[in-house]
Amino acid sequence: ATVTRWPAPRVQESMNIYFHTDSPRTGIDFPAFGKAKWIAEYLEGAPIDGALLVRPEPCSVAQAESVHDSDYVEAIKDGGPGADSNGFTWTPRLWPSVAGSTGGVIAAVLEALRTGGIAGALASGLHHARAGRGEGYCTLNGIVIAVREAMAEGAERVLILDVDAHCGGGTASLIEGIDGVEQVDVSVDRYEIGRAHV
Repeated sequence: ATVTRWPAPRVQESMNIYFHTDSPRTGIDFPAFGKAKWIAEYLEGAPIDGALLVRPEPCSVAQAESVHDSDYVEAIKDGGPGADSNGFTWTPRLWPSVAGSTGGVIAAVLEALRTGGIAGALASGLHHARAGRGEGYCTLNGIVIAVREAMAEGAERVLILDVDAHCGGGTASLIEGIDGVEQVDVSVDRYEIGRAHV
């Protein structure tokens, strides 16, 4: 049997939680997108010792295009064909919103990689998006964009643990063929309560 020896955990006095103020999809009426903002507002009003709210840089076009087709990224920005494939009517606020949210995921993953510690991101709408379209209210696949950034920084192995209620099929399609990246997707379809998919 192979035994993996994990390094001793690093003592961490604080944890950065990345949240971009453009992240909530302004103009899109969907309750899930408000959760990140509500949590950020709570942390601002009632800080938790060691939890630091940090504004990340938004995801760049180049970062988005490392995973998504350039025509699709352009459509997200200017409202072209396919911009509403995520299930919403396009708005000019879409690109700043998804770029901000994805930027938080990238920042958290890179901080954890660089420090060996823990970081978090208040983000949503990530794991259903595919290379050339959005899906299931997800526009950019921020998970895979962050994985690509981590690998560019030297990560050799990445495990994606997805415990959302619904399988994130976009992630599986985008990591196919990338050596060193594995995904465990554990979900319970809300329409079939009690039936687990692994």
